Amino acid sequence: MPNYQSRIFLLSLVLVCLPAIAEHAVLETVLVTATRDAQHLADVAASVGVIDQATIEALNPRHASELMNRIPGVNIVQLGSGGEGVAAAIRQPVSYNPVYLYLENGVPTRSAGFFNHNALYEVNTALANSVEIIKGPGSALYGSDAMGAVINSLLAQPAKEDRSTLTIEAGEYDSYRSQFRGAQLSEKNSYTLNVSVAKNGSWRENNESERQELVLGWFHQLDSAWQVNTVLSASNVSMATGGSALSVADYYSQPEKAGNTIGYRDVSALRLSSAFEFNGDDHSVSITPFIRSNSLAYVATWTLNTGRVQPAPAWCPSCSPALDSQDAHINEDGHDSVGVLLKYRKDFSESSFVISGVDIDRSRGEQIQYYIERTDKDPGQYWLSYQKAGRLYDYTVDYLSVSPYVHVESQLTEPLRISAGLRYDAIAYDYQDNIADAAQDPAHLRPQDQSLDFEHLSPKLGLVYDFSEGINGYAAYRHAFRIPSASQLFRAGDTADSTALAPVKADSIELGLRGNLDSASRFDFAVYYMRKQDEILSIADPQTGTRRNANAGETSHRGIELGLERDISERLDIGLAYTRSKHRYEEWLDRSGDYSGNSMPDAPESFLNARLNYRPHVLNGGHIEFEWVRQGAHWLDEQNDNDGIASDRDKYAGHSLLNVHTEYQFNSQMSFYARIYNVTNRRYAETTSKYGPAFTPGSPRIATIGLRVEL
Repeated sequence: MPNYQSRIFLLSLVLVCLPAIAEHAVLETVLVTATRDAQHLADVAASVGVIDQATIEALNPRHASELMNRIPGVNIVQLGSGGEGVAAAIRQPVSYNPVYLYLENGVPTRSAGFFNHNALYEVNTALANSVEIIKGPGSALYGSDAMGAVINSLLAQPAKEDRSTLTIEAGEYDSYRSQFRGAQLSEKNSYTLNVSVAKNGSWRENNESERQELVLGWFHQLDSAWQVNTVLSASNVSMATGGSALSVADYYSQPEKAGNTIGYRDVSALRLSSAFEFNGDDHSVSITPFIRSNSLAYVATWTLNTGRVQPAPAWCPSCSPALDSQDAHINEDGHDSVGVLLKYRKDFSESSFVISGVDIDRSRGEQIQYYIERTDKDPGQYWLSYQKAGRLYDYTVDYLSVSPYVHVESQLTEPLRISAGLRYDAIAYDYQDNIADAAQDPAHLRPQDQSLDFEHLSPKLGLVYDFSEGINGYAAYRHAFRIPSASQLFRAGDTADSTALAPVKADSIELGLRGNLDSASRFDFAVYYMRKQDEILSIADPQTGTRRNANAGETSHRGIELGLERDISERLDIGLAYTRSKHRYEEWLDRSGDYSGNSMPDAPESFLNARLNYRPHVLNGGHIEFEWVRQGAHWLDEQNDNDGIASDRDKYAGHSLLNVHTEYQFNSQMSFYARIYNVTNRRYAETTSKYGPAFTPGSPRIATIGLRVEL
C-alpha cells in the first residue's frame, strides 16, 4: 500500500479512537516484570506491553509473532518461511545479536554468555498465563542483553479455578497440533499441567518441523506468610531448515523450492525453578533457585554455497580457483546452569518502597564445530549429502555472574512519582580449548586458554506524572549494556585478538503518555531515542591488513510507538499498534567501507497491526477478527543506494498482509475456530539478504481449523 494510503488509514483510526477524556478512568493493569514485584502499569516509567491469558488462549499462537506483534513497537520475525525460527526488531533493526533478554517467570531462559536469537522458540508461549514486554533498556534490573527489550513469559501461575481443556487443530500442508491445559485447586495447593504436541508439514520443501512442550506447576501455601511456586518447563524442537533465502528469480518463480536439502536444527530446553516468597506487613522476601539445560545442533546452511571449487572471478584473472565452502560446518553446543535470584522489598509507606537483590548464575557451556565436505555428485547448487572432515572448534566455557541491584520508588507529590535503579554486574569467563594441540587454520583461529572478566554499572531514572485518574505520562533515562558472547570471544574465525572486546553500551531517553480516554477507549504513546556506543565491528589493521573485531561503532535508534483500542459497541471493537523508527550508523568504518550517516539495513521504517473484532449473535458468543499487518520498506545493505537511484536491488519495498480469525461457540464447553493467514495470498519476504540480493519467502495463504473442548 502506498505511504499516503497507510497514513490516511492511520489518521482515520486515530480520529475514531479519540472521544472526550474521562476523569475517572483508571490504569489498572498489574505487572511483575518492571520492578520484579507486582505493580500497576500507571506507576511504571517505561513503555510496557501486556498480553493476558484470555488473549493468548483465544489466539492460540503457533509462533510468538502471532501474539506479540499486537503490541506497539514490537516486531517478532518468523524465520524459515513460516518455520520455528525467531528474530526480533524492537527498538532495533531485525537483529541476530544479543540485544534482547528472554525470561520465563522472571528467570532468564539462557545465560547472557550464551545468547541465541532463536531463544523464543524454547519458550512455551502458547501455554503462558501472560506475556509482558518492557521495550527499551532493562539492564538496571536484569543485566546484560536487555537493550532492545525484556520479554517475560509467565507460566504455571497459581490457578484460579479447576479446569481441563483439550484442543485439536489441523491445517494445510499436513500440519497438526494437540494441546491439553489442566489446573486443579485444593485448600493450599494449585496444580498445573500443560502439554502441546505439534507437527508442521510446511509449504516449502525440506522445511517440516515437530515440536513438543510441557509445563508442570505446583503452587503451595506453606502458611499465612510463606508460599512457593515450582515450575518445570521443557520444549523439544526438531526441524529441517530448507526455508532459507532464495535468489530473486527463484523467489518470484518457485518460492516453494528448498534453499538447501541437508539442513536441520535440533533443539531441547529444560528449566526448573521454585519461587519461595514471604510476605510480611511492610516487607517481603523472594528466593528463587533454578536450574536449566539447553542444547542445540544444526547445519549452518548460510555457509554451504555450492561446495565446489569455483574458477577465478573475471575481475581477478590472476586468482586461483578455490573451494567456495571453506566455512561449511555443523555446530553442536549447549549449556547447563544453576543459580538463584534473591530479592528483598521494604515498604516505607503505601506509595514508597525499595527493592534490592542479587542474581547469581553459574553455567558451563560447550561448543563443537565440525567442518563438512560435500559428497554427492549432483551438478546442482544444493547439497544432497556430506561428510564430517574434522573439528574447527571444540571448547568449554565456565561462566559466572554475580549481580546486586537496587530499585527505589517514592511519591514526591500527589501527581508526581519518581523511580531510580542501579545494578552492578560482575561476570567471568573461563575458556579452555579442547583441540589446543591441533594446527591453527588461518580461517578458524582459536584463542589460547584464558580467563576474562567484565564488570558494569547500569543506572536508570524515571518520573511518572498523573494528569488525571485515567491519564498519565512518564519520562525515563535508562542505560543498558551487553557483554561479548562466548561465540564472539572464542570462535574467532579469521579475526585476530578476538578476546580483546569490551561490552557494548547504550543510553536511552523515553517520553510516554497512556491511559483510558473513556470507559471504552485506551491508548499508549511513546517516543524514544537511544544511542549505542562501542558496537562490535570487523576492521582491518591499516599496517598489516589483519582482520580483527573491535569496539569501534556507534549507532542511533529513534522512533514513535502508538497503541489504540476502542470498543465501538458491545459487539465491535478495534485495535491498532503502530511503530515508526529510524536506525542509523553514526560512526561505522569497517573493513568493507565507511557507512557513517547511512541507514542500517534490515530496519523497516514502520510496522502496523490493525484489528477489527466483531461478535455477532450468529456466532453464539464467538467472534470474527480481521487483522491487517503492514511492514514498511528497508535497505538491503549498509551502502543504501550505491548509484543514488534506489531499486529492488537496494531496497525491499515492504508488504501488507490480511489475516482472519473466527470462532463459533457450540455451547459453554465446546467451540470451533478457523484461521486464514495471508488471505490474499500475497508474495512477501520474511527476511532479506544483501548477498545476491536474496529473499526468504513468507508463507502463502494457509488455513487452519481447530476444536476446543472443556472437559
